[in-house]
Amino acid sequence: MDTPKAMMIKAARQAIMRNLEIVYPTGLQMKALFQTVCGINEMYDFNLLQRDIAYLKDKGYVKFIDDAIGGMSDLQQKVVKLTAQGLEIAQDIIDDPALEI
Repeated sequence: MDTPKAMMIKAARQAIMRNLEIVYPTGLQMKALFQTVCGINEMYDFNLLQRDIAYLKDKGYVKFIDDAIGGMSDLQQKVVKLTAQGLEIAQDIIDDPALEI
């Protein structure tokens, strides 16, 4: 059984994945992605976004596309996009229990 906190984390991660799916194959700046998640949960802060992106990146679902050219120094300016595996998760082709509510 999921706790309310776990459900909020999953909902934020789903929002991240859905927003990135909408713009696929391009990506979104972290600042813009943060604003879209805040529209769902006004208590969400940028530190939570950093943790969620780190989790999704470790799972191989997202990547920073500007890392290939040296990357932006300001995290809010970095551009994140779905990987092929991340797109399959976002489209419910494959499942990840950590993202299901």
